[in-house]
Amino acid sequence: MDTDKQVVIVGAGPTGLVLAAELARRGVMPRVVDAGAEHVKESRAVAVVARSLELLDDLEIAAATVAQGIPLRALNFYQGTTLVAELDTTAVDSPFPMDLCIAQWQTTDLLRERVRELGVDIEWNTRLVSCEEDETGVSASFAHEDGRLEQCRTSWLVGCDGSHSTVRGAAGIGWETTDLRRGFILGDVTARWNLARDRFHVWFTRDGLVAVFPMPGGYWRILASTPDDRPPRPPEQHHFAASVAERTPLDPRLDDLRWSSAFVAREGLADRFRAGRILLAGDAAHSHSPIGGQGMNTGMQDAYNLGWKLALVASEHAGVSLLDSYGAERRPVAKAVVDATSAATRVATGSTLLARRGRRHALGLLSRLNTVQQRFSNAIGEHLVNYRDSALVSERWSYGRPKAWTNGTATGPQAGEVVADAYLETRSGPVALRHLLRALGHHLILFAADESDPGTLAAWKTEAEQIMAGHGQVLIITRGHLPATPTDGVFADVRSEAHNRYGVRRPSLYLIRPDKYVGHRDDDIDFTPVRHYFRTLRGEFGRSAVSAVVD
Repeated sequence: MDTDKQVVIVGAGPTGLVLAAELARRGVMPRVVDAGAEHVKESRAVAVVARSLELLDDLEIAAATVAQGIPLRALNFYQGTTLVAELDTTAVDSPFPMDLCIAQWQTTDLLRERVRELGVDIEWNTRLVSCEEDETGVSASFAHEDGRLEQCRTSWLVGCDGSHSTVRGAAGIGWETTDLRRGFILGDVTARWNLARDRFHVWFTRDGLVAVFPMPGGYWRILASTPDDRPPRPPEQHHFAASVAERTPLDPRLDDLRWSSAFVAREGLADRFRAGRILLAGDAAHSHSPIGGQGMNTGMQDAYNLGWKLALVASEHAGVSLLDSYGAERRPVAKAVVDATSAATRVATGSTLLARRGRRHALGLLSRLNTVQQRFSNAIGEHLVNYRDSALVSERWSYGRPKAWTNGTATGPQAGEVVADAYLETRSGPVALRHLLRALGHHLILFAADESDPGTLAAWKTEAEQIMAGHGQVLIITRGHLPATPTDGVFADVRSEAHNRYGVRRPSLYLIRPDKYVGHRDDDIDFTPVRHYFRTLRGEFGRSAVSAVVD
């Protein structure tokens, strides 16, 4: 019986690979198995949103991903030949202001290579037969391609094995499902179209919708609804040509159908994301309509949230109860995505006259409101996802009169919100804050604001480093120029960009979690809540452990 690995991941799609990378780079080497074959090139999900690009940037593969994909800047909606709305997708507050079109197999290949660099091998054609959890671990049985059965013992098992998850069924985790009764076909083709290749294009008609968007290599992805919930399987080139001819002004002469699939939109949500030592992530935990392109991205963010927590628990640097925060934080996100995509699917496929008129009016109104466009971009980019209600975050923050050097409006990311990026100065040149946050562990940022006394800064840094020993790094950001004496970990905010973006008006601190969400913030240099935060990680998890200090 194999007992070498503390964590076994079932499923080597994007979710499982992100989880494997997050564990491996923290020194917990997982075993990764997948029932499928290695060389399968299916397009499937094709949109990588801004927040996921930031995740990939943390893994140092965002540049390679962007180089292989096509950045999309807008979403165009048509009725017939009339453009009824153009929604900007670049207004997201991110260093990657785009939706990136790239085939899922390309994203997966980049993640596989990164995982291999970190020392993790993937076992293909290895199917989970059964698993059973007890107080000390999980016993699992695997069937190999040659028919050999293997018994495995592991401390933790994570199901990233899709919407028909074997892990979920074996763990006895409930699955709430709804059939939307909407059929779709999708495929990748070449076509003679004079369309801008920097945006999505969507046509609505009484017969259904057709969406097309550019793919690398000169291809176009076509997504078309079907008149009922029985789409052709597999859809062929003439099915796509007919949809294009009937619902768009585009030339229906298509070539080179390289991949196609059909599905009926169904929703599913696990009633919990953890059953003892068995956890779920990605489609195994939630499944929904592809309208909006959130599925793969939500799964990768599941893994990003779970990875650092499971690594701390597996290495005995945190209490097991920390894993309760995974489901507490991610299941509400998954439910919101399921609800939103369900509503979007019904609106997009509505065929009555009232539905069509309402859709057109709403789209026209949305495209004319800048604030709505910005919110739309941030929603699509998953920048509105937050854990503000989590028991693992806290803040003590008041908003006094802004200093003259602030923009007077920024309040900074709240506890539970994603961090903001900014450029800082070092003696060797500028550096992006997000790149400083690539270092493993937590990050305690001390904003000096108007404080410039070297002795005070040194005292803060000494105490902060004592608290952060074994947990992560300390950064001090001064407003103005660098101190005369070179000091490690001190950076200059010459234009006050970072202070403004974090809403800092007096000496303050931010504790940043490894998944780049704010764990705690305080508009004073008070380290007591930070100490309690780490005591919470090491011991019993609960709202009172952190919040009692600041309430």
